[in-house]
Formats: sequence, C-alpha cells, structure tokens
Amino acid sequence: MIIDDYPFLDAVYQTVFTLTTVGYQETHPISQPGRLFVIGLILGGVGVWSYAIAVSINVVISHDLLGKIRDTFMENRARKFKNHFIIAGYTDITRQVVRSLLRQGIPYVVIDDDHHRVTQANEDGIVEILPLNPFLNDSFRRANILYARGIVAAFQDDSDNITAVVTGKILEEEIKRPIIIITVAGHQESREKLQKVGATTVILPNELIGQRISAMAIHPSGEGESSFLDRIAFGEFLNLDIRDITISKGSTLEGISIRDTNIRRDLGAHILGIQRRRHRRLILMPNPDMHIHAGDRVLIMGTLAQLALLPEYLHPETNNEPTEEDITVIAK
Repeated sequence: MIIDDYPFLDAVYQTVFTLTTVGYQETHPISQPGRLFVIGLILGGVGVWSYAIAVSINVVISHDLLGKIRDTFMENRARKFKNHFIIAGYTDITRQVVRSLLRQGIPYVVIDDDHHRVTQANEDGIVEILPLNPFLNDSFRRANILYARGIVAAFQDDSDNITAVVTGKILEEEIKRPIIIITVAGHQESREKLQKVGATTVILPNELIGQRISAMAIHPSGEGESSFLDRIAFGEFLNLDIRDITISKGSTLEGISIRDTNIRRDLGAHILGIQRRRHRRLILMPNPDMHIHAGDRVLIMGTLAQLALLPEYLHPETNNEPTEEDITVIAK
C-alpha cells in the first residue's frame, strides 16, 4: 500500500497468496522497490511458517500432547466406571490380577506414574491406565474411588503397600463407605502392620506359593495334567467361583439345615463347607442335616451367574448388595 499504492483489500489478498506460495499473478503492477519487498516477504514468511511447524512438532513430541489427550480421555472414561477395582501400581503381581479381571470382564483402572511400569503396561496393551502417583489421594479421586469396589496394591516394598492402604482408609472416610483393600506383604510382621492400618486382606506370596507346592507334592496330578481344583482356583474355569459367606441374622439360611436350604434347587449352587462361629475348623462336605446359624461361615460354589443371585437369595426383603463382611471372593 505504501510502495505501490495498492488498495487495502488487494494488498491483503496479494500478501496472503504470496505467504502461502500459491503463486497467483499480481493484482496490480509492482515496481522495483515493490519486488524487493515481495522477496523479503516470501523469505520471511517461509521462515516464520517453518519455525511455527517446528515449534508445533516439538510441543507434540516433547510435551506428549497426544499422551495428554489420551490420559484425559481415559480419566473421563474412568468417571463412568462403577464397581471397579483401582490397581495401585502395575507390578508383576498386579499384572496377573489385571489379566484375571480382563478375562472375567471386571472393570479396573491402573494408576502408576513409574515410567518403566507404564511402558510395560502399554506393551501389554493395557488401555485403562492413568499415569498418576499411586500414593496421592487425588489420584484415587480421578480414578473414581467414589464408585470403586476396592483397591489392589502389590508393590515389592512393604512401605509402599502401607502407604497405599492408608490412602485407601483415608478415602473411605471421605466417601463414607467401606471399600475392599487387598495387598501383599513380604513377611509376617508387615502383614500385621498392614492389617492394623486397615487392609481387608493381606496375602503373603511366599506362604501362598509354599502351600501350593506342598499341595502338589502331597496330591500330585498325572503327568502333563493339572488338578480340577487348581484349574478352578487359578482361573481356567472362568465361569466358576467360590464365595465365603458369613451368615447374618435374618438370612434365609439362618436356623435351617443344609438339606432344607434348597440352594441347589433355587440357584444351582452347592455348599462345600461350614465353619462354625468362634471355631477355626472348617467342616468340608458337611452332613445335609447340619443346621446353619448366624455367624457361621459357609463356602458356596457355583457359576458367576448363580452367585450373582446370592445377595437377593440371602436377604430377599432388602434386595441390596451385601457388604464386604457378608460376601468376599476367595483370593485366587
């Protein structure tokens, strides 16, 4: 406009197609000074565009923009989860837990900000993971602890497990309801500490492995075969499960004999054993005439569909899901 007296709109039009290197012809004759200006405009424009593209690529790569978008999407998805498990830390043990939950269609969310463990989760194809600190209250909130069924923490360091359990107990007070907290311990002293700070179930992996080895040694299966119970306990028969039920007052099983429960007729499930209140001995395959009393613990085996009807069967008048004290899944 200053050099060659272009009208405003024509000047804008020519500047745009010059900067975008479209290459239309000039709308008006250009003088020698104007040509020099256009050369500078082209060189400067290409430089600016190149720099802008480089900066954009750098933002996407160095700041992991796609990763942040993915994490935001996952966090929004987690807000819709209900009755799910929050897995604190993607360790070797919780890796197996996640696989089992996937096979049974149980929702879960992993929270872990350790680079190596997150990389391993990505390599395993785990989508439901939030790169958050697994020891912070806010991380559990963002994983929708309000509607979660429970927390699983299985770090190698017992102090990390204690921190995760304490975090879960603090959040229990916040959401005003109990949640299942399952963790592991390296030795008996750590188990006692974890139980004191509020863990629902504490498993000693070494103890569990020792029990399994001794069971296989005492009752070895045939060569190349696995026992039926092992195949149930370790998830090969995914449709079968065993529940450990504490009979409460008012339950339909209270005060009647096993024969009269009709649980096999009504649900198709089977009573495997009974542990009397205040007794440690478990009576397996009990006599059908044995009566069940409030406070007794009963082992019931059935399909997942059959066991899903247990809450209504036990307390038809409430038709509510029992608390973790009523029904707990036996740790596999």
